[in-house]
Amino acid sequence: MRRRLIIIGTSGLSREMAMVAECVNTQSHRWELYGFVGDSLSEVGKDLGVGRILGDDDWLLSQNFEADLIIGVGYPKIRYKIIEKYLKQGNQFQYPNLIHPSATLDYRRIELGQGNVITAGCRFTCDIEVQNFNLFNLNTTVGHDVHIGSFNVINPGVNISGGVHIHDRVLAGTGCQILENITIGSDAVIGAGGVVRANVLDTQTVVGVPAKPIR
Repeated sequence: MRRRLIIIGTSGLSREMAMVAECVNTQSHRWELYGFVGDSLSEVGKDLGVGRILGDDDWLLSQNFEADLIIGVGYPKIRYKIIEKYLKQGNQFQYPNLIHPSATLDYRRIELGQGNVITAGCRFTCDIEVQNFNLFNLNTTVGHDVHIGSFNVINPGVNISGGVHIHDRVLAGTGCQILENITIGSDAVIGAGGVVRANVLDTQTVVGVPAKPIR
């Protein structure tokens, strides 16, 4: 029996999460896409092309059915705030790892927490630890001996070299490069196309080639 799948969010990214789930279903028939949860009751019933908006967070939290939840939001701090209230519901909701069939990873050489999304074209090598609720967008690469915390958003085309340590709620802009043995602090932001050659502190924003801090 297929599990009920609900996507938190109603943006274009949320629809992309539905597309990844559809690709998974072509191989395993794992989910029934039940619909989307937004932040406004005024949009209830709106058709997003792959499913309808069911309600808001309060509506879903008041239901008594079980479901798998995927976060379709591309901002780390918002992802964190959204999921925090759902985790208080105990075992009612589950948070599967949503992995596109074209992604390359060796499950013997990677530790994955829960609620991670790995989209099409992503490549992971070996001895990697990934905690919870991270988003790896299109064509991201992750090298050996990398440790990644929780609620990070890695945008398309990011290259993470070996030995990198990324803490929590980091936003890595499209196409940025993180070189070997770098540490990225929590709540940091890396600008699109940046080349990170030195450690980035908590809450710091870095941009450019090489990436340097800005206020």
